[in-house]
Amino acid sequence: METSNRAIPTATAAADGPRPFAIAINGDFIIQLTPPATPPLSERTVNSGQPWRGARVVQFRVSRAVMQEHSTLFRDIFRAQPNLTMINFESKCSGFGYALEIWLRAIHNGVNSLPENLKATHMERAWVAIGVGESFGFAPQHLDKIKPWFLDGYNYALNHGPGLSPMMARCLAFPCSVFDYAEGFMKLTKYLAYNTNGNIFTYNPSNFQALASDARVLDGPLTTARAHIQSVIDRELFFPLEKLHRATCVCRKETAFDYEATLRSLGCWPVDQAVKQYTLADIIDYLSNFNFTPKTQACDSGACYHDFKKSVDIAIQRAKEYFDGLCLDCTERSLQDEGQSREDYIQKNSPYKDCWDMNCRFGHGRPSWYFSWMGPSDIRRDICSKFREEKRQEALEGKGRQGRRGKRAGKGSTAPRNQGAAPFDPKVPPCGLPQSSSQFPNNNTLKENPDEGDDHQDSEIDDDDDDEFFDAEDTSFESQNVAADDEDAEGLDHYSIN
Repeated sequence: METSNRAIPTATAAADGPRPFAIAINGDFIIQLTPPATPPLSERTVNSGQPWRGARVVQFRVSRAVMQEHSTLFRDIFRAQPNLTMINFESKCSGFGYALEIWLRAIHNGVNSLPENLKATHMERAWVAIGVGESFGFAPQHLDKIKPWFLDGYNYALNHGPGLSPMMARCLAFPCSVFDYAEGFMKLTKYLAYNTNGNIFTYNPSNFQALASDARVLDGPLTTARAHIQSVIDRELFFPLEKLHRATCVCRKETAFDYEATLRSLGCWPVDQAVKQYTLADIIDYLSNFNFTPKTQACDSGACYHDFKKSVDIAIQRAKEYFDGLCLDCTERSLQDEGQSREDYIQKNSPYKDCWDMNCRFGHGRPSWYFSWMGPSDIRRDICSKFREEKRQEALEGKGRQGRRGKRAGKGSTAPRNQGAAPFDPKVPPCGLPQSSSQFPNNNTLKENPDEGDDHQDSEIDDDDDDEFFDAEDTSFESQNVAADDEDAEGLDHYSIN
């Protein structure tokens, strides 16, 4: 960075001289941007056979008062050198000058003043704009100044070309969180959980490498969320096998073998092996082709007459509806304010009448709240424990609760255990709040048949079973240093998700 107190140059320049940009008509300060001293390493410069010619020097005429108001960097510079009239910066990477011009125009004249050539038509430009904003002290205080520019670029990326893809989602998820775009962030994080493999969920296409480490904060929650979706599929598919293992008929072994063979033929079993080759979205799609009829004609126990297709359909439905994506509002609330009491903090983050998306911009279920948590793990554990205790107390009082297969009667209730629940309305989001768009829209096409007895009721998982499972999962991820930061995390109560 170089400074100068010489007179401000005029707006005209020679063909090879600095290129002027009048950001402020009556500007009283000049920001000069020079190309890097060494050529960028690229195919064009290395193999062209021509000597490299650096980009032209550009000069931005700006308002000293505006810069002092919107930039912490320039506020400090002007405090140290009050008579400064010009300052020089070196362009650090491709798109640096482009991003700086966007910021300067937005803080001086509003984002609507941007010319057409400054539109965000490339995904990496959002990352460069964030990096430049942080370098010059515009961000994070004034990110709202260019948020409409980012939203235009987001919509352009999704609506022009092949549409949403894993690479596009990796590139846009972190900028959505930085610009506080809750709908896009929820949509993209859900897409990443269902449509990618591996433990890296973000991709930084810019040269601002510090942003890559900031974006890695998404890897842990999404890895854990994906593992839990996998467990939902695994447990539902295993339910018929568990029933056959308890049966006493001579045909049970052949039926169990043939059922597993059918799942293997689809590439979906065992699930822990299938996810190494396919994404969860692929597995769910392959399961839709499941078709199996037991060979036995006379089963003494009746276990071989189980509706295997229905079990697979339930696995598909529950897996699709399980995770709505990460919630920026839940993440923000989970960060404890300085001086905030523990009681107020718990109250602020606790559900209200089974509603986990209170004061959130988009509706979601409990898993999204759980995986979006960025606060102390012991607080989350206390909230989950209190919620479970309230549910158990309701069951003891005979109020019952909503189970995975319908209404679960309380211990003192005389209601039949196979009583079906009210159909799920996909148009009504949780607690009446707006529902975010997603890769898998909620669609409750499965109907409970009261004539089928207790076949599926037996597969309801109690709270303690859920807690044991999630404790084991969190411990596993901690040992691999890829997931949650809590050493004794409590699990989710799946019956409360629907």
